[in-house]
Amino acid sequence: MPFSLDNRNGARLEVTAPATLPMAPYRPRRTQSLGVRSLAGWNVKIIGITSAGDLPGETELGAVLATIEDHLPQPARTPVRQGVAFVVVHQGTEALWVQLAWWELDILYQRVFRAEPGTTGLRRVPPGGPAACVWELLAIDHERRAWVAHVLERPDAPDLAGYLAETLTITAGTARPAARDRD
Repeated sequence: MPFSLDNRNGARLEVTAPATLPMAPYRPRRTQSLGVRSLAGWNVKIIGITSAGDLPGETELGAVLATIEDHLPQPARTPVRQGVAFVVVHQGTEALWVQLAWWELDILYQRVFRAEPGTTGLRRVPPGGPAACVWELLAIDHERRAWVAHVLERPDAPDLAGYLAETLTITAGTARPAARDRD
């Protein structure tokens, strides 16, 4: 359906949307916690996502942990003794994607890695490359909400254990994520 836009200079721009997008319709992907690991002075929440089939397994997780260990700041630059991070490991259709993210107060730092399908040779995505897909952004949003609730809204007594325990679970085909209830 075409429509027109006028800019401040009075120029008119005609916009036409394609009849269909060159992609499959959005469907929720299986997403769940793969636990918390201690790594290089950091507590790292691990979130697995899969486009179809199994969540990332121990082979993928071993490669992920070996890769991200070199990218976590040393020492952790947070006011807490041990750093708090999360990693999203997404078994996607075109690659194994890894989102490493860590908190420094109210700022999230992020590194993105990818490996070719069926491999675990993770390489850092260069600046200007993709940041995250819609499924990874759902997990990142969940982590932001949990961080606000357990840490930023409680500056006198941050609940890091509560943050680390809060998980996101989505079963393929569900319309909405089921987040673990907060204590």
